[in-house]
Amino acid sequence: MPQRNKQSFLQGALILSAAAILTKIIGALFFKIPLQRINNSAYGYFEAVYNIYIPIYTVSTAGFPIAVSRMVSQSLALGHYRDIRVIKKVANRVFLITGTCGTLAMVIASLFYPEFVDMPNIRLTMLVMAPSIFFCCMVTAYRGVYEGSRNMIPTAVSQILEALGKLVFGLSLAAGALRLGQWQFENGLKVFGRQAESAQQALDISLPYIAAGGMIGVTAGSFFSFAYLIIRYRRFGSGITKDELALSPKPHTPGSIFRQLLKIAIPVALGTLATELTTMIDVVSLQKSLAVVYNKNGDIIREIYKNALAASNTNDVLAFLTGNRGIAMTFVNLVPNVTLTLGISALPVITSAWALKDYSQLKKMVSTVLRITIMISLPAGLGMSVLAKPILNLIYEPHNVAVAGPQLEILGLAVVFICLVAPVNAMLQAMGRADVPAKIVLVGGAVKFIFNTVLIMNPHLNILGAAYSTLICYVVMVTLSIRALIRIVKARLYWKSIFLKPLIGSILSSAAAWAANGLLSRFISAKFSVIIAVFAAVVVYFWVLLSIKAIKRDDVLMLPKGEKIAKILEKYDWIG
Repeated sequence: MPQRNKQSFLQGALILSAAAILTKIIGALFFKIPLQRINNSAYGYFEAVYNIYIPIYTVSTAGFPIAVSRMVSQSLALGHYRDIRVIKKVANRVFLITGTCGTLAMVIASLFYPEFVDMPNIRLTMLVMAPSIFFCCMVTAYRGVYEGSRNMIPTAVSQILEALGKLVFGLSLAAGALRLGQWQFENGLKVFGRQAESAQQALDISLPYIAAGGMIGVTAGSFFSFAYLIIRYRRFGSGITKDELALSPKPHTPGSIFRQLLKIAIPVALGTLATELTTMIDVVSLQKSLAVVYNKNGDIIREIYKNALAASNTNDVLAFLTGNRGIAMTFVNLVPNVTLTLGISALPVITSAWALKDYSQLKKMVSTVLRITIMISLPAGLGMSVLAKPILNLIYEPHNVAVAGPQLEILGLAVVFICLVAPVNAMLQAMGRADVPAKIVLVGGAVKFIFNTVLIMNPHLNILGAAYSTLICYVVMVTLSIRALIRIVKARLYWKSIFLKPLIGSILSSAAAWAANGLLSRFISAKFSVIIAVFAAVVVYFWVLLSIKAIKRDDVLMLPKGEKIAKILEKYDWIG
């Protein structure tokens, strides 16, 4: 690729991170949270469908996104520029087939899954979401080409467009469905074709349509993302110059490229299938266990949440609990969506180093990715845990905080482990060891299934049991993954710089946040006190990192204007 389009590992990660943060702000603050406020039970339907959509979509793409990125990166490293065009054409054909199959799978699942989990009202939502699987698969082909070329801007822009489409269409249609149902009842009409005897019954009838309206936004967003990438590619291509094409050897045939894609994709796909099988087991076992324990011990569960249920004005207890788990997971997923970009950005660098047998660069990248991932996730997770309820109080009603808060306290501790899984797996896949994540994920799935069944089936824990099982599952997976990574790379990891220094900073910053919030909330508004507490935690964390020289010079040099920043930090002896 031309130098102007190639980004360093950290520059690429920063671009994707900025896009991830912006899309999460759009998705959480301007879409999910307003949707939750429109109606918590309707959001529960949305969340239940989204949980089944993700495994089907990921299985539909299988290992091909990683394979496309790896092959493009390897072709660039070896100067086989003409191969990239063939890779893109083959990938488009593959995703056309898998996207169609994924869409059909969602339609077929809608025929039986809603009854299986005792949530028949989610069928319509599943149907309107099905086409988004096709568009997302087609998007992946283009993103794989750009990411393998170390040009993360197209991916970032497409993600933002996807979030905006979800916001504009999803929120508008969800709110419109709510108002339409109310208008129909107030004017003596049937509510979505059914007779309602009361305002509450009219609302209950409207819930599936509110959720479906929100889900249409997901489909619209995926379409806009796809349209943008098609237009961009046709106008600018992949960025390869005429000179590079002239110097490139004759390209491989589509059949040969397809066989190479399969060779890379099949091991990755097995890992993906294992991951999504685990996710599917988690989703189904969670919702099924919750339904079973509620049917057996509904009186105990209703007693536990009686105040929250009364305040939420809902009759669907399962949707209410699922929706509040979604609230906790909305915050938990903010951080992994940022650290996921480290794995995406590191993949072409590690692939190139592996192809060129540059083991020094390989070991350096592994240490850098682990250190930066922990440096981001550890303070975020601990801070989220100690300030769980105050943070939720910023946005949600007390009845939501009462249910989601205890879950977030536990899940906050799991954040650092959740954040490590994707980057570590991406590095293993880049080195051709996709079989390792597959085996580890299966072990994690077994752990998750066992603890989901045992803990959720305890009526006094119910939905809280899912938070504990998530923590246990990811601790096991990360422990096994890092051991495997060390064995394959044969690298000595310096745990003092990778883990110990960020841990010291995270503990001190979390303690500062807890103390500041506890003290200030006695004198000022609780919402202002938690905002100040978060700001204090950030200041303390960076002060500690600089004081103990946890930030490395090589990391700073990969940033835009890295040389100038490094000189400033060296002047005050703040860099390692």
